[in-house]
Amino acid sequence: MTPYKRQLLVTIALAGFSGFAGVWLGTHEFHPESTSPAPLRLAVDELTRRGLAGLTQSQKARIDDIEIRYSNKRRKLRSRIAAANSQLADALAVEMRLGPKVESSIDDLKGIVGELQHETVAYVLELRSVMSDQQQVVFDEKVVAALMTPPS
Repeated sequence: MTPYKRQLLVTIALAGFSGFAGVWLGTHEFHPESTSPAPLRLAVDELTRRGLAGLTQSQKARIDDIEIRYSNKRRKLRSRIAAANSQLADALAVEMRLGPKVESSIDDLKGIVGELQHETVAYVLELRSVMSDQQQVVFDEKVVAALMTPPS
């Protein structure tokens, strides 16, 4: 087998494996139920579900609606992140350098991650808007503390 054919087979195998790995990681590692929630997610859940005193039934219902909408958006964005990771792996397998396809894939991935961050901030602010002034003070303290917690 010539070196060219051997390199071509290795590249094809690497591209296939990378695509598979990207999809697998996207469906397993980034699936909300399979990873431990981030500190912000834990703080928001603790406050809205268990720890924020004085939530009315109306507030709880609105929070549930917000949570459902956000969960759907987050799930779709995480799926798009998994697909973008797979495209990045494919582009890297083809170019094996920081070429135009790899750069474009990185930009796409950054854009989707940015959308997820934007949606998360909008979600937190929408939850906050449902709360009374006193509840907002407690919520704000917990959210700030969670955002300042270093990643583990």
